[in-house]
Amino acid sequence: MSRSPAVAAICILGLAAACASSSGARDAEPSSQPSEQKQKPAATGDPLGSMTLMRQGSVLMQQGRIEAALEAFEQADRTAPGNATNKNMIGVCHLNLGHFDRALQSFDEALDLVPGFTDARNNRGATYLAMGQLHLAEVDFIAVLADSTYPYRKQVYYNLGLTYLDQGQLGAADENFRRAIALPNPVFDAYLQLARLAQRQGELERSRVLLEEAKLQFPESTAVALELGKLFMLMGDTAAARPYLERVIAGAPDSAEAATARSLLGKG
Repeated sequence: MSRSPAVAAICILGLAAACASSSGARDAEPSSQPSEQKQKPAATGDPLGSMTLMRQGSVLMQQGRIEAALEAFEQADRTAPGNATNKNMIGVCHLNLGHFDRALQSFDEALDLVPGFTDARNNRGATYLAMGQLHLAEVDFIAVLADSTYPYRKQVYYNLGLTYLDQGQLGAADENFRRAIALPNPVFDAYLQLARLAQRQGELERSRVLLEEAKLQFPESTAVALELGKLFMLMGDTAAARPYLERVIAGAPDSAEAATARSLLGKG
């Protein structure tokens, strides 16, 4: 079950930047863009060349070529230093690559340039969460939620839910995951986390209802099918579990999920 925090990567001149998140790609609204008036003056360089490199980096991120994207963003920063958007993108690349210290440095630099840069603050919180620095993550996520104009509040509620879950505050985790699944555009992984919490509390029927709702919202998801299959097996209903597990096997026969499904069905 996924534990990835949601990471925001803002648009670069109309290009939809990839989001390093299990919730999928998202386009940022202007409210999450750093203000040109508030941003500190950049060092002289080649702004047009830098923007071209940032566009290239954005495309590479969408393609999942994170190291190549990082190289493009870093070259853009050398070409025209002092762009908070580019600093944020460098941080997102480092976070995806597991370079947490360098990710923090990049997000801090973006926030030094634009203190109200909400995407960078959420991403810094996600980095703290990945590092297990839960109090610092909580502080950043709560600060992000104070921005009522931020378009990705549901992703932040999901991040905050993960933070409370790791702190053992199950009630607070449940509350924030529920905010993350509010319609429209619920956060997929929040359903899975809520279903898992319900199972931990012995509420198997509530877990089933949550997973069934997730299936309605994300009908193509094999992750939901696997979780439903596992849940029905836990409930002792092999007949109900079988079609879900068979779907997982048929959808991706060589995957780890398919191996789990085969094991549950006794197929080795």
